[in-house]
Amino acid sequence: MDQLTKSSTSEEIKEYFNAILKLAKTSEKYPVNLDEVWMLIYERKDGAVKALVRDFIENEDYKLVRRKAEQVSGAKYVDDYYLTVSCLEYFIVKKVRPVFEVYRKVFHKTAEYAKQLKEPTIKDKIAVADWLTGFLNLNESSKLALAKTIAEPLGLPTPDYTPSKGILKSAGELLKENDCPVSAQVFNQKMIEKGLMIELTRTSSKGSRKKFKSITGEGLNFGENQVNPNNPKSTQPLYYEEKFTELLILLQLKQAA
Repeated sequence: MDQLTKSSTSEEIKEYFNAILKLAKTSEKYPVNLDEVWMLIYERKDGAVKALVRDFIENEDYKLVRRKAEQVSGAKYVDDYYLTVSCLEYFIVKKVRPVFEVYRKVFHKTAEYAKQLKEPTIKDKIAVADWLTGFLNLNESSKLALAKTIAEPLGLPTPDYTPSKGILKSAGELLKENDCPVSAQVFNQKMIEKGLMIELTRTSSKGSRKKFKSITGEGLNFGENQVNPNNPKSTQPLYYEEKFTELLILLQLKQAA
């Protein structure tokens, strides 16, 4: 990145922001070496290090790496400082006026846009909840949890529980209890082959596609889909304890008595 001064041009600032965007796409937590950026805002490196240590948190905003110095330097060790992208942004914005002005304008534009965004109506929320329950074949307790997210902010009463249709357990638990020597993965594949389960996908927080299972069709006679407690965008299939032996026979994983 070129040095930014009071006379920085719009093109230089644009290049700076493009560099920030590229860094933000890296998988490294500390992609910026202080040695490459301190001259943007300080006349001396020691001044930059002093400000970094004073204003930011080690192992959160920056990382210190101590390495052996080359013999010609006269010092035994050299300290390298690596910054997160957000740390670099604050570091630069705090000192460089042209960049600060760009941030200020972007901030105000964003704030104005946020005011114009339409808040979802109750009708919108109900429509989404209705779609989710149908698409994911959610059980009654999961439907109730969704209903609570809509009704409780409005002060509307909702039931505390739904009637139980039986004891629900995971496939892994029930396979062990029934002494069935197959893995949950094999069980799931049999369910899919019989048309009792489908495989769906969701987008992870990092943008990748994650697969998850959902009981469907006649499979709902043997179990239910509840919202996965580890990720509300996916389901966790559970099975009725008293019907699991019948299901194993149907899947040809157990002989009929």
